[in-house]
Amino acid sequence: MQDFKNYKNKIIHGEKIILRPLLAKDLVSCMTWLKDPEVNKYLNQNYDNLTIEQELQWLNFIKKSDNDIVFAIIVKNNKKYIGNCALHKINWLEKTCEFGIVLGEKIYWNRGCGSDATRTITKFAVEDLLLSKVTLHVYEYNLRAKKVYENCGFRFVKILKNEHFYDNRYWDTYEMEY
Repeated sequence: MQDFKNYKNKIIHGEKIILRPLLAKDLVSCMTWLKDPEVNKYLNQNYDNLTIEQELQWLNFIKKSDNDIVFAIIVKNNKKYIGNCALHKINWLEKTCEFGIVLGEKIYWNRGCGSDATRTITKFAVEDLLLSKVTLHVYEYNLRAKKVYENCGFRFVKILKNEHFYDNRYWDTYEMEY
């Protein structure tokens, strides 16, 4: 998609949140969140040894990528940066992508910000980028996220049995799509 670079700089308004491009100044907060065990247990890898240099390399990769877009999640009423959401592995030919989200500021959990960010970026994927399928993976113990995704229009399509190892046991991973 030739206009994709323009979309990467877009600011998108939800009801409670604003999605804006992720900036280098955001990475210090990102690293704190990724290393927080309570946040990290919902992510797909351990980030304990993550460095600022690695985060800067990742951000530069994202900025150059024609198949990934990452937004910072900002609370509308106080302009607080609370997390990130992204569309990864965008396949322009098949019109598909993978969705990911992290709300690192735990005081904003259960306040509707994650739901609003999910609805906002999904609408952007379908209406602006003209994608026809948005997929995600969620671990069976992440009950809050599964409920959010269902409420935002995602449906379960596949269970990957014992695919995720966490807390000394294997858990199922649910694949969902919008």
